[in-house]
Amino acid sequence: MSNRSIAERRRMAVARAALSVHPISPTRAAGAYVWDADGKRYLDWTVGIAVMNVGHSHPRVVEAVQRQVAEFQHLCFAVGMHESYVTLAERLATIAPGPSPKRTFLVNSGAEAVENAVKIARVATGRQGIVAFTHAFHGRTHMALSLTGKADPYKAGFAPRAAEVYRAHYPYLYRNPFGLHGDAASDAYLHQLQDLVETTIGAGEVAAFILEPVAGEGGFIPAPAAFLRGLRVYADRIGALWIDDEVQAGMGRTGRWWAVDHYGLEPDLVATAKSLASGFPLGAVVGRAEVMDAVGPGMLGSTFGGNPAACAAALATIDVIEEEGLLARSQVIGAALSRRFRALQARAPRLGDVRGLGAMVGLEFVTDDGHTPDPTLVQQIVADCRANGMLVLPTGTYGNVIRLLPPIRMSDDELEEGIATLEAAISTALAREPVPA
Repeated sequence: MSNRSIAERRRMAVARAALSVHPISPTRAAGAYVWDADGKRYLDWTVGIAVMNVGHSHPRVVEAVQRQVAEFQHLCFAVGMHESYVTLAERLATIAPGPSPKRTFLVNSGAEAVENAVKIARVATGRQGIVAFTHAFHGRTHMALSLTGKADPYKAGFAPRAAEVYRAHYPYLYRNPFGLHGDAASDAYLHQLQDLVETTIGAGEVAAFILEPVAGEGGFIPAPAAFLRGLRVYADRIGALWIDDEVQAGMGRTGRWWAVDHYGLEPDLVATAKSLASGFPLGAVVGRAEVMDAVGPGMLGSTFGGNPAACAAALATIDVIEEEGLLARSQVIGAALSRRFRALQARAPRLGDVRGLGAMVGLEFVTDDGHTPDPTLVQQIVADCRANGMLVLPTGTYGNVIRLLPPIRMSDDELEEGIATLEAAISTALAREPVPA
């Protein structure tokens, strides 16, 4: 069965709204590579959108899942407390950011983790207001969609949205309106945030601030340390909580277990999913014990959350990251990516910004004026990479960012292959004459 024939069947059977960026049908994957239905091999720098951090079909993960499935496939945790759920909660407590004792609740996805974090925050504080940020993506379920910042294609047409959700400005320093840099820009964003809370919401109404330490779908935008420190102080001052959305940035992607670990800060609640179980549906809320324990027995639940096979995959994934030194490897990969593409940026001004943490790097492209987002150029680069055997993804509020999500277990040769392919695609796209309107 070819890519084309599968696409024809898809048109008749699959909802039109279910988009695929790349017109390929994967049939096999191993390590850093994916093969499609036509037999073509691709270097995969999407890893299922930050899911396969340890690479495709890692033997440790495969073996752990096979062993668990042979024992039993499912027994809802609300029915009986299977040990792998408890063991995973213990492991997550040991790697969670900050020194406070932790508790964990397991779900199926990042959106569910976010939804439940909001529920926990509201019960723990007795308040209702949730402050999210521009350029945010927190999922597609009702509350998660309401927290998400981008209208099209995520929110437009889906109304009414959840109540008591407010929007502050994310510290997007490359596009900040203040004309400031460094800590001065962070201070300006903090002032805006505090003004919103004090004048529009009421400090005593805020249950939680929810923020991605690296805005993912918004354009791989790392929040500055000064802003996060200020947010932590301000949340404590007004009695609000901080929900740290690590769904895309967590589990070693940035060179630490969590992106927030780069700043030495402890959020009250962490939402995680994606790479937690190497492709098996699993998400988690990990939070300070006193916050999590504010919610009574039976108030949270999930039929499939914490499925034994997914828990087995997660435990094996954590083992692989620890035993193979992949946190350090992510930092090496990220440093190489940043170095090479900043060198390219010096020669190609339309590569407006190179930013990220660890192996989570964003390349923002602009038009000849040096500022206007250029999503058309990004689409050309993505297509050129695919034609030359490499998968990358666009992202960003304006669609003008290429997100680099290589597996953090990749070899030096695979890293060089990807950098060279992407550099060539960028050079080709920049040299191509624009098509007249």
